[in-house]
Amino acid sequence: MKKNMIDFLLPIETDRLIIRKTSIDDIDLIMKMDKQEITQRFLGGIKNKTREERISFLERNNCSLTVCLKDNTPIGFIGLKVDDNKNEGELSYIFDYDYCNKGYCTECCKSLIEIGFNELNLDKIYADTVKGNSSSIRVLEKLNFKYMGNRKEDNIEFLDYCILKKDYNNKTI
Repeated sequence: MKKNMIDFLLPIETDRLIIRKTSIDDIDLIMKMDKQEITQRFLGGIKNKTREERISFLERNNCSLTVCLKDNTPIGFIGLKVDDNKNEGELSYIFDYDYCNKGYCTECCKSLIEIGFNELNLDKIYADTVKGNSSSIRVLEKLNFKYMGNRKEDNIEFLDYCILKKDYNNKTI
């Protein structure tokens, strides 16, 4: 199964970052991000979760990876959820707002996209973002994702994006 293959590639190292499996030790970063108003605005508001609820979330969310600076400071989370039946992946990410707009998200997303297409041989990768999240939209556009349309869930409007392997291979990110 491809969805477990990424574990064998961990940790993943980029120029400035280390991507590793998320652990319970990352709870403090989640709790910090839960209190960041701008982060909550783009998540739909996961406010007032207890430490125990967030630990339970970490234990259940096995496709999440933690993004750290080279000094091991955790700064965000990224995931590539693979659908083996469709040979597709769904890219997700969230960063501590203190580390946004510094290129970290683009850097680690690029790394997971390369793994998705080159190591896992996926045909396409999807991602979405909340309407109005201009930083996230910029990341996806820099990575050559194409806008596919809007959808609404729980009164939140999402913008859907996709990149095909053939388009990725023809462009330099």
